[in-house]
Amino acid sequence: MASDSHFLRFSLFHRFSHFLVIISFFGLVLTGMPLVFKDYGWAHWLYGVMGGYPTAGIIHRICALITFFAAFLHFAYLSVQTLIKKDRGIFWGPDSLLIQPKDLLNILGDVLWFFRLGSRPNYDRWIYWEKMEYLSLMWGTFVMATTGFVLWFPVQATSFVPANLANYIDLPSLALVGHRYEALLAAGFIFTIHFFHTHLLPENMPVDEAMFTGRISEEHMAHERGVYYERLKESGELEALKVRPSGCAGSLVSKIMGLPFLVVGLLIVGFMLASLICSLFTLIC
Repeated sequence: MASDSHFLRFSLFHRFSHFLVIISFFGLVLTGMPLVFKDYGWAHWLYGVMGGYPTAGIIHRICALITFFAAFLHFAYLSVQTLIKKDRGIFWGPDSLLIQPKDLLNILGDVLWFFRLGSRPNYDRWIYWEKMEYLSLMWGTFVMATTGFVLWFPVQATSFVPANLANYIDLPSLALVGHRYEALLAAGFIFTIHFFHTHLLPENMPVDEAMFTGRISEEHMAHERGVYYERLKESGELEALKVRPSGCAGSLVSKIMGLPFLVVGLLIVGFMLASLICSLFTLIC
């Protein structure tokens, strides 16, 4: 399909929210991972780059507050959509980010397609792996927020533990373990699965510009989200989403903004993996 038509995929609000998540997530990773891998040279160097103690800790807490603000914006948006606009489609239906039976069929279809036992599934507005990433973000934010609160305010948090259990439950230590392993899981997932599904697909390399420009080409939409494209076309809603192409300037800005994050993320996950392998060999030997 040869066409110059482009359509709005992400509103300015969603792009701004995503930008907050990017900034806060990278800030948290760059100031937090050096503590997890404190025995390795790259971690010492990175911690120094981030200002060392106590500057890195201050940056970490500021980024945590930005994360809370992004979460607040998201839940405020959900509240407006459900309570004021009475939009129940965010919980169920083709526009929902929650897992539905169709997604399970698409997963099976993808497996069959991978082994050349069937055709490629046709996706709607959200692909099942995007929904899984969204739900994992919600869960991860909750875990990191609760454990982070305990680590930030250990005395106040411990006061909620009943006195008869306080001698047996070391809440800050439990929070530290949960915070650390959830951080490893989140960083590893974002810098591998999310990056490869979003930016490193052949049709998107080197950067998927949709989250920066908010636009998606008609060809890309029809190929990647055919069900969504046909649904909007049949309902007459497609024309309302038509926008001007971002042009060379928009593409350049997207790459300037996205590529540094992509490179840094891949480097960090490489250092993390190398350190974990070294630790494993140390334990074995």
